[in-house]
Amino acid sequence: MATTDSDPPDSRAGAGLLRDSDRITVLHVDDDQAYAEMVAVYLEREGDTIEVLRAESVSQALETIENEHVDCVVSDYDMGGATGLELLDAIREQRPDLPFILFTGKGDEGIASEAISAGVTDYTPKKSGTDQYTVLAKRIEDATRQYYAELEVEHTFKAIETAREGISFIDQAGTFLYVNDAYAETFGYEPADLEGEHWEKLYPDEHVEQVYEEILPAIPAAGSWSGESVHVCADGNRVIVDHALAMTDAGTLLCLVDDITEQKHREQTLRRERQRFERFVDAVEGYAIVSLDPEGFVTSWNDGAEGLLGYDSRAILGEHVSALYPEDKREAAVPEQRLDEARTEGTVEDGGWRVRSDGSTFWADVTTSAVFDAEGTHEGFLQVMRDISDQRDAGRSREHDRTFLEDALDVLEDVVYVLNEDGEIVRVTEQAVEKTGYERAELLSMDALELFADTDRARIRADIEAAFLDGASTIEAELVRKDGQTIPFEFRKRRLADQEGNVYVAGVGRDISERKRRERQLKRQLEQFEHFGSVVSHDLRTPLQTARGRLELAAETGEERHFEAAERALERMETLLGDLSKVMREGEFVSEVHPTSLLEVAQPVWESLAPGCATLQCEDDVTIQADQRALERLFENLFKNALEHAGANVTVTVGRFRDGWYIEDDGPGVPAPDRERIFEAGYSTATEGSGFGLASVRQLVVAHGWDITVAEGENGGARFEITDVAVVE
Repeated sequence: MATTDSDPPDSRAGAGLLRDSDRITVLHVDDDQAYAEMVAVYLEREGDTIEVLRAESVSQALETIENEHVDCVVSDYDMGGATGLELLDAIREQRPDLPFILFTGKGDEGIASEAISAGVTDYTPKKSGTDQYTVLAKRIEDATRQYYAELEVEHTFKAIETAREGISFIDQAGTFLYVNDAYAETFGYEPADLEGEHWEKLYPDEHVEQVYEEILPAIPAAGSWSGESVHVCADGNRVIVDHALAMTDAGTLLCLVDDITEQKHREQTLRRERQRFERFVDAVEGYAIVSLDPEGFVTSWNDGAEGLLGYDSRAILGEHVSALYPEDKREAAVPEQRLDEARTEGTVEDGGWRVRSDGSTFWADVTTSAVFDAEGTHEGFLQVMRDISDQRDAGRSREHDRTFLEDALDVLEDVVYVLNEDGEIVRVTEQAVEKTGYERAELLSMDALELFADTDRARIRADIEAAFLDGASTIEAELVRKDGQTIPFEFRKRRLADQEGNVYVAGVGRDISERKRRERQLKRQLEQFEHFGSVVSHDLRTPLQTARGRLELAAETGEERHFEAAERALERMETLLGDLSKVMREGEFVSEVHPTSLLEVAQPVWESLAPGCATLQCEDDVTIQADQRALERLFENLFKNALEHAGANVTVTVGRFRDGWYIEDDGPGVPAPDRERIFEAGYSTATEGSGFGLASVRQLVVAHGWDITVAEGENGGARFEITDVAVVE
């Protein structure tokens, strides 16, 4: 259903999901109307379904939202007397969930952080070029469709809440995600009492196994299951429900129940006497009951045996019981061995193949009992036999499913593990072997604490205990590999129990090395920006004060030399600002990273500098994830630094270093007290220049997410070590 400007503001709110054919009405709020008009043209061109309304102020925007249908708001931040976030606060009072995108030229991290905290749907800075409007149109469409999708979910849940049928959702772990009132009332609970609990809570102990073995395995194949099931209520009474289960694409179970307890009681009362008789008949007919003489020859044969094995009593009487065994078992004298065991032990239970009269086979469960008279004289044997081929096949299927599940867990990138109550590892996936460096047998003989440093073991132990006590826990810690290396991991655990009541903790361990590296990168970038702000504040103060003072003297004396001094101070300020701007833009060189050979980039850069008598030595090459253009700039700055400070005959070495690379010269090196300061913007030991060369190096390094330090080289020169690099092995 498309909407027009004449539609009331919420006309589509109850219509459900936004279709591709529906138009999206966007309100663009910006006090620069010329710019706003240009944005509208690009948005309506980029998004065929987008229609743009414009407003110049907060008050005009609120009036438009009140009188027009608006699907999404795009707002500037600074609009004269008010800000976009003040507009957001006002809109949230009328339309709490309306998509709101902050599209602003004020693109600093403070504004971004404030916008996210205020609850904007999305934040995007204004940039040069027309590609930004394609990105903005895509974000408008995504935000609007998400908004109407969430409304659809909300309306669906309202319908579920008021349904007369009992409805619940169960996740893949068997935990109730949602329970409506009718479902909870069926079993005498409130919804909150069941949400977060396992479905086993509603089943008698003797029925739980049936669910695992019969009901749950049937759902993936057919997509659903329906039937009757018995449940336990909050007061301990049992109810019978008409039960339907269906599996969603996401693996969630949808459950529908209808209490049919009274109906079932009436039906049971009507057929109770008949069932009592039929149980005895079925028991006899469902089993082959065969009597044998002391030598193993058949002496009697019931109807159940005739139906199961295909022989009538006249054809089988007098035959040896070995006729019912496959040929290989007869040749191995297995029938005689079983009879001897029964004579000695009294009763023997046996499972194996048996042969019917037509030569077909089935898997039989056989109990053979020796029969003795009152004086202890052996009179023969009694065999009770039943066909369990279907049960055996089902068991083999369950084993196949279990094997498939284990194989599936083994291909996950995360580590899956199970601990017993003593903290011992009782089950791990293949990823645990790869991540820890231990063999599976070694891991299964270890305590979980052995995989962590001594300093971490106390809190790891406390976290495992919390999982057993509270049912779940999460912790981050450094996992220590067999080779001594450490890997940052996040461990999530949940308590579970098996059918015998043994309690375990099952968990998933995720390698968070990349996440930690990203956190370090963001921290370095923040520190870099804070440092640049300090430079602007500090280094510009002196020339500014000089210019001001000289101009005041010129005003008082009229002497030309004061104007010249003021001009030099202003030129110094201009140089500082230009250098600082150049350094800050260095980070923009890093756009997309690709596997890049370190030495294949370094060699051409060195040659382009015409180093004369200087020498470049290339040690072990390494392939890293880097932006090649930015890496070239990085080498250019470092090589220039070496050529400038280490002399015309300098030897520069480039090679691999742990989790990164290094560049080293044989010049005078960097004094220890200066090693922390050389990357600061404005720092220089030269009489000329602004001291921004190595600040540019650090900016390029930080933009890659790396770290850089300076140390003393093997020959006393400067050694720059770049670490925390994504190395491609």
